[in-house]
Amino acid sequence: MTTRDSTVNPDIFKAYDVRGVYGKDLTEEAVYRIGRAAALYLNVPEIAVCRDMRVSSPQLVAAAIKGITDQGVNVIDCGLTTTDELYFIVGYFNYQAGIMITASHNPKQYNGIKFCRAQAYPISLDTGLADIRDLAIQGNFPETAHKGSVTHRDATDDYIKHALTYIDVSKIRPLKVVVDASNGMAGMVMPRVFEHLPAHLYPLYFELDGTFPNHSPSPIEPENLVALQQKVLEVGADFGAAFDGDADRMFPVDEKARLDDPVQSDPLQERTRADREGRGQSHSHACRAFLYQSRDAQG
Repeated sequence: MTTRDSTVNPDIFKAYDVRGVYGKDLTEEAVYRIGRAAALYLNVPEIAVCRDMRVSSPQLVAAAIKGITDQGVNVIDCGLTTTDELYFIVGYFNYQAGIMITASHNPKQYNGIKFCRAQAYPISLDTGLADIRDLAIQGNFPETAHKGSVTHRDATDDYIKHALTYIDVSKIRPLKVVVDASNGMAGMVMPRVFEHLPAHLYPLYFELDGTFPNHSPSPIEPENLVALQQKVLEVGADFGAAFDGDADRMFPVDEKARLDDPVQSDPLQERTRADREGRGQSHSHACRAFLYQSRDAQG
């Protein structure tokens, strides 16, 4: 079956994800076809689907889910999550694939899609994304005997519990920590992490708001770290951390508000490191790195 006429812009397929301006390059119809193409290409019984808090994410995740289920594949709808949590969900629950609706650190008018296989192996242009692109553009989808179903799963507590296994909370002294969530997904996760830590949290911009009213969700830009650095100095914090929109990048600053080494989630790199450590893949890199920072801030 060929779906109704629609244009899928090939330029939205980047090296590691799909990304474009919502309503212009990235429409509901395009995402429907991409979801259906992903289901056809991956040929798995079910796909975990998550989204961030961008204004267009509810519409686009609905389109992706419809495309996947119309192709006869079941969906595990995990709702609002960080990208790291998607990787965790796919690995921890042994799902065969995952899709995240997010534009990460990009400006508010953008949205996008990230894909991974079983064990959170990322799908790039070289490892399947080009095939998904071509199927979506062609729009020639075979008829299916039945549509897929949708079930819901909230895995955030499992995700946080897993991340906390990487440190000994009893050995962390009381800390003062500033976190700038950039009005992104860290604003949902970090309060629940701090429930388990002997630390005082100074939150900045924790309200989920895809219009990003305070600053762009791109902490790699120095101007987007200013509020964090000022707050660290103001309250005498032990350290601070700024997250991007989908909380897979974390930029820490020390007690003098100096930028430390940034952390970016890379599921394939994580697997290599985890295999070397004999621990199994963590799927929670940015959150785990934040916890390591808490541990190491003890002087």
